[in-house]
Amino acid sequence: MKITYFGVRGSIPTPGKELVKYGGNTSCMLVETDSAGDFIFDAGTGIRECGNYLMTKGSPVDTKLFISHTHWDHIQGFPFFVPSYIPGNKLKVFGPPSDVQKLTIKDIMAMQTNYEYFPVRVSQLGADIDYTDTAEGIIIEEDKFKISACKLNHPVNCFAYKIECDGKTFVYGGDHEAYRNIYRGDESCDFDEEFLLELDANADSQNQKIADFLTGADLVSWDAQYTEEEYLAKVGWGHSSYESDIKLAKSAKLKRMIFSHHDPISHDDVLTEREDKYKKIGLENDIEIVFSKEGMIVELN
Repeated sequence: MKITYFGVRGSIPTPGKELVKYGGNTSCMLVETDSAGDFIFDAGTGIRECGNYLMTKGSPVDTKLFISHTHWDHIQGFPFFVPSYIPGNKLKVFGPPSDVQKLTIKDIMAMQTNYEYFPVRVSQLGADIDYTDTAEGIIIEEDKFKISACKLNHPVNCFAYKIECDGKTFVYGGDHEAYRNIYRGDESCDFDEEFLLELDANADSQNQKIADFLTGADLVSWDAQYTEEEYLAKVGWGHSSYESDIKLAKSAKLKRMIFSHHDPISHDDVLTEREDKYKKIGLENDIEIVFSKEGMIVELN
């Protein structure tokens, strides 16, 4: 299993000389397998280069795209995915429907190519494109591979995806904030302690469910946007801190975790300093921590 990062930035594309080492394209990565073909995770601006790479492998392109959630930084590159324009290519798109409107993943992906926003409609693309709304649980299970999904905590319907293929297991996490009791410590609420303890237990149960989903993975790529100090000013925004990720990795008994979805304000020097710091913390907890970089390739053999 070969994993290539084409976009590692969160929230918004960030070009500039201070963002060369880690990269400025938003979320997209490619998993190439020996027995089951190629799998793309998320369609941020990094999917443009991902598509260009797939075109060099020969024609026709036949791949599957899994969208973690439909915030723009995870879908905005889709109109620039060159293989989707070429007749004979095949693309299966899986992703969550809206949880507040009657919109399918196909509806949402098409919205950003409306006349007001883009000159080419999704309906004009030449490739054979099929869309499937996804839900929690097993999405695809065939002889050679299995893909399953786990719901995450983010301000829109959002999933982590697990691929099991060629004897290896890899998990790609969408945006996620650890579950918490939002009323604990809120002086304006008058809930009794017994009810607060029930809410604490529910949050713990949700966090354990995610840890169980990750358990046994050879590698996990996870949202890691903030330090714990930065997170305190952004509670409820739907993103993880490095510290909460390490806690999750320990709970899931992981040996390797890749931090991704870097904050757009975190330049190369900041991320380099943090990578050195959290690698050491990871080693103290018997976890290999790596910060994702655009163009980075990881082999699971």
